[in-house]
Amino acid sequence: MTKLISEKDMKEFAVTGKLGLISTVSGEYPHITLISSIQAKDEKTIMWGQFTQGISKTNLQKNPKSGFMVVSVEKKWWRGLALYKGATDTGEDFDMYNNQPLFRYNSYFGIEKIHYMDVVNFSGEQPLPIGGIVKGALWGRAVKPFVKPCSDGVDKIFNLSVKLLKNMMSLKFLSYFDKDGFPRLLPVLQSVMKDRGRVIIPFSAYGEELRQIEKGQKIALFIADLELNSVLLQGEYKGSEKKGGMEYGIFDIEKVYNSMLPVVGYIYPMEEYKLVH
Repeated sequence: MTKLISEKDMKEFAVTGKLGLISTVSGEYPHITLISSIQAKDEKTIMWGQFTQGISKTNLQKNPKSGFMVVSVEKKWWRGLALYKGATDTGEDFDMYNNQPLFRYNSYFGIEKIHYMDVVNFSGEQPLPIGGIVKGALWGRAVKPFVKPCSDGVDKIFNLSVKLLKNMMSLKFLSYFDKDGFPRLLPVLQSVMKDRGRVIIPFSAYGEELRQIEKGQKIALFIADLELNSVLLQGEYKGSEKKGGMEYGIFDIEKVYNSMLPVVGYIYPMEEYKLVH
């Protein structure tokens, strides 16, 4: 990996029709947030605009280590690690964001703050391995009757979460902590739902990196459809197994986070909300 973002990559990041993700440290779990306003300020700095105050901003105040990812409509992706360094609500970057048509003519809200992160390392442009993704998704659906169910037998996901996880067209991204404590992001579009408490992650794409995740580690899985309905699953990596010539990882869900407005928060276990008069 390099520490510098090329001029070509900066231009790719500047387009509005892209998917942006930031992973932060949330206690013992990684936390993943959809932030499509992410772009490069320069070759060493990532910036992004804030609409609302969410858990990712609080996480970054406590621990500056983060991961980021950009995915284009051309099925190319970039990722890296960064250190959070602060925010501003004035200046040329703030004006630039709020003068973009997407935000300038938004009747409800604009960009509240601009956040900055120093790039620690950067992958450069990488293509999505579509063949491996499709192979793993089809294999996972064929073999899942033979994979053991979640050990506690408790349903953690329902309704939209189930629909998103079952949908082969859904976008799925995993975050795990590396040896230096950074929450790395990795596309795992081949992931398959075993039941309402367990996910199968075939190693048909990015197998070498998936094998680096240690059994018992806390990980997170962010899922979104093409209309950007989304949910975040957090839980424990149960290690890898092998069936039918394919190696795969097992992810058991422990927490479910609704990442969509107007009310974000944990829906399993359910959070208690304070009554506001």
